[in-house]
Amino acid sequence: MSLFGGLYVGSSGLRNSQNALNTVAHNLSNINTPGYVRQQVALADTHYTKVSTRNGDPNQQAGLGVQYSEVRHVRDYFLDKTYREESGRYSFYETSYSAVLEVEDILGELDGAAFKESMESLWTAFEELSKSPEDPTNISLLVQSSASFIENATSVYQSFKEYQANLNTQIKDAVDAINEIGKSITQLNEEISKIESGGVEKANDLRDVRDQLLDTLAGYGNISYDEDVKGMVNVRLYGEDFITEKTYNEILLLEDTETGSGFYTPYWSKNLTYMTDEEGNRIPDYNSALVVRTTTEISALKDTDIGTLRSLLLARGDHYADYTDLDASCVTQRKLDALEMTEEEYLANAEENQKTYYNDHIMNSIIMNVQSQFDNVVHAIATKINDVLASHCDPKSGYLCNPDGTPMQMFVKTEGEAYEKISSAEYDALVAEGGSAYPIYNAKGEATGLYWKYIEEDANVKVSLYNCEGMEINQELVQVPALLGFMKVDGSADYNLGTAFINSFAEEGLYLNPNSTAESSFEGCYVDLVNQQATLGNIYKQMYEFEQLSTEQIDGNRQSVIGASSDEELEHMIMYQNAYNAASRYINVINTMLDSLLSMAM
Repeated sequence: MSLFGGLYVGSSGLRNSQNALNTVAHNLSNINTPGYVRQQVALADTHYTKVSTRNGDPNQQAGLGVQYSEVRHVRDYFLDKTYREESGRYSFYETSYSAVLEVEDILGELDGAAFKESMESLWTAFEELSKSPEDPTNISLLVQSSASFIENATSVYQSFKEYQANLNTQIKDAVDAINEIGKSITQLNEEISKIESGGVEKANDLRDVRDQLLDTLAGYGNISYDEDVKGMVNVRLYGEDFITEKTYNEILLLEDTETGSGFYTPYWSKNLTYMTDEEGNRIPDYNSALVVRTTTEISALKDTDIGTLRSLLLARGDHYADYTDLDASCVTQRKLDALEMTEEEYLANAEENQKTYYNDHIMNSIIMNVQSQFDNVVHAIATKINDVLASHCDPKSGYLCNPDGTPMQMFVKTEGEAYEKISSAEYDALVAEGGSAYPIYNAKGEATGLYWKYIEEDANVKVSLYNCEGMEINQELVQVPALLGFMKVDGSADYNLGTAFINSFAEEGLYLNPNSTAESSFEGCYVDLVNQQATLGNIYKQMYEFEQLSTEQIDGNRQSVIGASSDEELEHMIMYQNAYNAASRYINVINTMLDSLLSMAM
């Protein structure tokens, strides 16, 4: 090899050592940059030239130095995939655990000051009333305790609704964030493909940004992905194509305007299909394009416990739940639609169909589950108190009756009437069916031939329900508690009434939910509800803490591969600096030799 060839070897060492130092400096300057992956220099031999063709040594060659082969993007595919899966699972349980904690705060059971106190106050009022039913103080205590009970119940239920609205906002924010990630990744796909299409450069910094977006996306949902030969990444979210090279499948939101809840349901814009009704109109079939199906069983084996979006939708539920969601006798259109049944098919096996509906559509929702059970307890207490009053009233004497002759109620509907007038013929038909009504008397105490019939609750008519949203304390009793006046016509105190209240409260006749096998009293059922939430909270806490630890461990392993270490980079800096100095000295030696040879020639 000639001396001038030696100069070329030395210059290649200088150039590539300088480039390697630049890469090391780039790593050091980005040590604290989120998502940055360290870059690693790969050097390779340049072309060799033959310096001899003699038979004894036909393959004698001389190298022309070193070349900059590539800057490697140091990642571990397996660790990335594992981290993203565990990160999504951690996000799912973190969100679920937060929802359980919010429910516990609403019920107020952690610090002892709880809704249960309202129930205990009612019990105390019943006990005092059974001792002295004629005492105005005890009557006032009963009315005040009842007012406090329904006020607190309404407040708790309203808090559940407000938290559902909060979750609904979070769902919208999550979908907006997912769409923005999809848009950004498609743009990065195009930029990376342009830069790398020549086969010369690697868009490592852009790849870092894209990989960080994939990390973020994994927290929102279960993703899978692959990279094609053009450097573009294709992503599937919840099993559906989300990003395909330069385009993404935007997620749209369907807002519930029929019930007024405003709940959002995410659906795939490109997956939406249409049906045709009897009149030939095209109707969108949103069910065919749902991003998340909340009826799917939650299972780690099926990877259905991954992603914030799924946990938010599950925690919120799809409507404001109440006791009708637990009662097999309440045949709502919502139930029939969910079960895809007619009313006749539902009633053919109401108990089992109710259980199926509860297990598939209510139980998995943290809010709707406790919301329906809470409302069920409140409904049972309120209607039982009203029933006790109605069973002891005497329309003829007016005892425990309103001026119009209807039985007095402690809890009244916020809208609508509790009783309707029926004729004698309608009364006979009602009795024939096993029903009953209250006769109406005139001022002289004579029967008028008309009757007051109780208007049964209709699960499909919200204003007819005695639930947390649809009832309130009887304001007339709040203003004048003495209207109750537990004194019979003969002037004797009605001790039976107080005893009836106590017995109804202690009676075990209420199930917590359709899966319960044992009946409970009102207070016992509420205690079961609180214990259920405590157990659920403990489960989610354990899963949350386990996934947090698992994610941190995997991320630690991943960072040991992709993270830039200042100590390691400084070692590389010294190594490449020494290589640079060595190449410089090598060139100086060659330069000196050339000077000497030229001097001798002259």
